[in-house]
Amino acid sequence: MNNYKVAVIDSLKGWEKLSKPWNELLQKSNSNTIFLTYEWLFSWAETFLTENRKLFILSVFQGDELIGIAPWYIEHVSLSVFSFKKIEFLGTPDAGSDYLDVFVKKGKEKDVAHSIYDFLFKEVPSKWDCLMLHDVPCNSLFLLHFSDRIEEEGKYAEIHRGSFCPITLLPGKDNDFFSRLSSNRREQFNRHLKILNKEGKIKHDSFYGKDNKKALNEFFFLYGGKETYSEKNLDFLLEKYLSRCEEKYSVQIDLLSCNDKYIAGLLHLRYQNTLSMYLMAVDKSFNPKISIGNILVGLCIIRAINEGISTYDFLKGNEHYKFHWANDGRSSINLFFCQRKLIPVLFLLKNFFKYTAKVILR
Repeated sequence: MNNYKVAVIDSLKGWEKLSKPWNELLQKSNSNTIFLTYEWLFSWAETFLTENRKLFILSVFQGDELIGIAPWYIEHVSLSVFSFKKIEFLGTPDAGSDYLDVFVKKGKEKDVAHSIYDFLFKEVPSKWDCLMLHDVPCNSLFLLHFSDRIEEEGKYAEIHRGSFCPITLLPGKDNDFFSRLSSNRREQFNRHLKILNKEGKIKHDSFYGKDNKKALNEFFFLYGGKETYSEKNLDFLLEKYLSRCEEKYSVQIDLLSCNDKYIAGLLHLRYQNTLSMYLMAVDKSFNPKISIGNILVGLCIIRAINEGISTYDFLKGNEHYKFHWANDGRSSINLFFCQRKLIPVLFLLKNFFKYTAKVILR
């Protein structure tokens, strides 16, 4: 491991210098998703980092070559008179990022995992108390080697089931897609669409690039007012992300209108050949006999197929409507580790007893 070195990035200014190599490395990894891009995570950090949350990005080099990045931050957690410091992924828990991982040049996953392990436990053990990694893909090679190393060293980490993301693998033609659906799903979609068309002039619009600002406002209003999103800082996050992205189609907003009034909206994140449904908004007062949200999902899938998109990702969540359309899915796991210090161990035990109580009372 002598030819590997780990450096800490603890400021936004220092991070900005890494923007180009960050995305270049991501594209060379097995973890290439929108939620790990520099643009998304930097925008998230600008939005959600506070005085109690400090950047703790680990960059791993082999010689002068960047081969691994752990996109983390350290949060100072206070419990009454006690406190502890936990490491978490940038992008969580606020704003619901998925597929978070330590991304690594292919073939270097084990070396990077061991380098980061040695750095955490030998170089900077006083900087952190807990490691809480949420929603890491089940096929993460970094997590495999990192958890193996924890076990080899005689330590203990809790691993729990994380989120499930339903996805739809899209064929080349929309007729092929609908032929794969159940007869009930096809019949309901066509019936609801027919009822909707009787309501008046129906229009499905997709907005990109410069059109997104106005469409974002329409979407927020449809959801229940811009204040709803402002309270969660999602509007600020998305505006920052849009300003940073060079790709015109990075955010896609689909709005469904009836007689020139918007009745449903989907906010998509678009990355390479995947369209991800990030947020949904519907006018619940509009014709309760039909599901306008489901109608818009179907229309968006048809448009995605015609545009050559290969994957429609519903992201995490077990809402029933997602499984009406999905034909595949991706699972994640959570890893929790505490150093042998009283307060973080008590925190971990508290969560363990909560889980145990649920099992007993079930």
